[in-house]
Amino acid sequence: MNRTQASPSRAQQGSALPITSISMVIPAYNDETTIAKLVQDTDCLLKELSTDYEIVLLNDGSKDNTLAILHDLAKKFSSVRVVNHEVNQGYGKTIKELYYAGTKDLVMSLPGDYQFAPKELITMAQGLRTHDFVIGHRVKRNDPPRRLLQSAIYNLMLRIFYGISFKDVNSIKLFRREILKKITLESDTPFVDAELCIRAHRAGFKVIEIPIDHLPRLSTGASGGKISVITDTFGDLIRMSTRV
Repeated sequence: MNRTQASPSRAQQGSALPITSISMVIPAYNDETTIAKLVQDTDCLLKELSTDYEIVLLNDGSKDNTLAILHDLAKKFSSVRVVNHEVNQGYGKTIKELYYAGTKDLVMSLPGDYQFAPKELITMAQGLRTHDFVIGHRVKRNDPPRRLLQSAIYNLMLRIFYGISFKDVNSIKLFRREILKKITLESDTPFVDAELCIRAHRAGFKVIEIPIDHLPRLSTGASGGKISVITDTFGDLIRMSTRV
């Protein structure tokens, strides 16, 4: 799949989707090669689908030119709001902060590396007709074999410890912001994505997974494959099994 934006005809199809207002939340870490196009494409799509939207960008202590690019984007697009971590705090803390930073009726997450096209919103929003929470299921992941193996083990452990049937809890999500008023997220590791799905499900909200495309990585910012991150995430998976 190439990184092209939805055509006007597809955006017009999306105009009937159940999207009132929406916050697109985007964590960025060393994503100088992808973040500008991602934001441009996101703004282009959202203006076709809603009159009330925002794009919240959080720079997590990037060492490249990401922060400067975000500030330039905020000057260009009135929809953009920038948050900055002077020191890298990791994906878990960053995405949790972003989930709570959204102010609109709906919240959707996108990573700054453009491995998901903004137009997946059109696909995922179909699920909001019958559900409250939509997980984008990467049916063909463009990740190296080691990451695929880690993910398979992780999701197997989630099924064992939590009895859930979700296949891809660490993918992008689209959900009603009211969910965050009924649950409290505790984890500061990447497990927070699984925690969000599990708590929403156990609180009685309807959760569905919908197949989406996953693009090859172009930037190098992600740290999910680091041993320390993996250890902390699996540690939270086990530790919080009695609390979620």
